[in-house]
Amino acid sequence: MGSDVFFTKSGASHFNDSITDRLVKIFDRAGAGSIIKEKSLVAIKAHFGEPGNISFVSPLFYRAIADRVRICGGNPFICDTNTLYVGGRNNAVKHAETAVKHGFSFATVNAPVIIGDGLLGTDFVEVEVNKTHVKKAKIGSAFYWADAMIVVSHVKGHMMTGMGGAIKNIGMGCAARGGKQEQHSGASPKINSEMCAACRECLEWCGFSAIETDEETGRARINTDKCSGCGECLAVCRFDAISSKWDTGLDAMQEKMAEYALAAVLNKKNRVFYINFLLNITPECDCIPSTDGFLTPDIGIMASFDPVALDYASAEMINRTKPVMHNIEGKKNYDMKHAESDKFRMAHPETNWKKHIEHAEKIGLGSREYDIIEVE
Repeated sequence: MGSDVFFTKSGASHFNDSITDRLVKIFDRAGAGSIIKEKSLVAIKAHFGEPGNISFVSPLFYRAIADRVRICGGNPFICDTNTLYVGGRNNAVKHAETAVKHGFSFATVNAPVIIGDGLLGTDFVEVEVNKTHVKKAKIGSAFYWADAMIVVSHVKGHMMTGMGGAIKNIGMGCAARGGKQEQHSGASPKINSEMCAACRECLEWCGFSAIETDEETGRARINTDKCSGCGECLAVCRFDAISSKWDTGLDAMQEKMAEYALAAVLNKKNRVFYINFLLNITPECDCIPSTDGFLTPDIGIMASFDPVALDYASAEMINRTKPVMHNIEGKKNYDMKHAESDKFRMAHPETNWKKHIEHAEKIGLGSREYDIIEVE
C-alpha cells in the first residue's frame, strides 16, 4: 500500500465548476489543515518566475491556499529564496519587485511576500543531515523557523535534473544562495576580474580567508586551496563579479538536491503538505526568462504529504499523456523516440530524472509507492 496522492483533473465538467474550488476540496479531503495550529506561521513555498516567464503557478491558486490557511487559524506567508545566478531574483529587492510584477502582492494572495534567505541570500540556518554529500545544509531562515509549510510546485522539465517538482522546489528552493552553490558545485566560485570593483567586501565575508587581492589592481582572486565552496562571496558581491562553476556531475547534483530537500523539512515532521500543478508543462524550469511550447496538454493538480510519491506519480502521469506534437517536432536536442513514453528523457536525453527521486526515497524522504485518490 502506497502513500495517498490526491488528484483533480484540469478543465471544467459543468458551467460553475472551478479548478480553484477543487484545489480547496483536495486541501480539505487530504486533511492538510491538520498541519496548522492556531496562530502558527505557515510558509507557502512559491516560485515567482523569472522576468519574461509566464508558466509559473498563478497567484490565484496561492490566494485559495492562503485563504484556507487563515480559515484553519494559521498566518500564511508566500516565500522563496534568492537565486544563485544573476537575474531578476538574485537579491531580495529585485526578487520582491519581480513577485509584485507577476501578481504576487498582499492584495492578490492575501498574505505577505517574504524572501526566505534575506536581502543578499546570507540569512540561513545550518541544518545537520550527515548524508552522502551534504553534512550541513544552508536552509533559508524563514523556511526553517516557519511552524509548517505548504509546498506549491509547478511540474516541468529541467536542464540539470530532467524534471522538477516538489523535491526540487524544497531542495534547491529552500536553500540559501550558498546552499545552491554547494548543490551545483563542490568547487570554488570564479571571479571575473574585469567586473571586480576592488571593494574588498567579499574578503570581509569569507570565513576561510580564501579571498586575496592582486597587489597591483586590488581586485579579488580566490585561493582554491582554502576555499570551501560555500558561496558566501557570491551572495555578497554587489557587482556580479563572482559566479558559480557549474561543474558538478548531474547525478551527484541531484543527490545533493535530495539531501537538501530532507534538510528543508527535517524540523517539520508531519507539518508539510505538497501540491503539484501539472499545468503549463514546459521543457524547462520557471527560472528561464521565456516560456517554451508545452510538452503535453494540461493534466490537473496532485497533492500529498509524501513528496517522493507525489513527484513520481506526477512524472508517470505526464509520461502517460499524449505529447503536443506541434510543440516538440523539429526540436534539435530532443530524442523523439521517447516522445510517447518519457517526456523528460525526450527533452533532456542526457539526464536521468529519476535519480533525485530514487535518492530521496533512499534517504527516507518518502516512498515511490502511491495510490491515486481522485477528487471531483
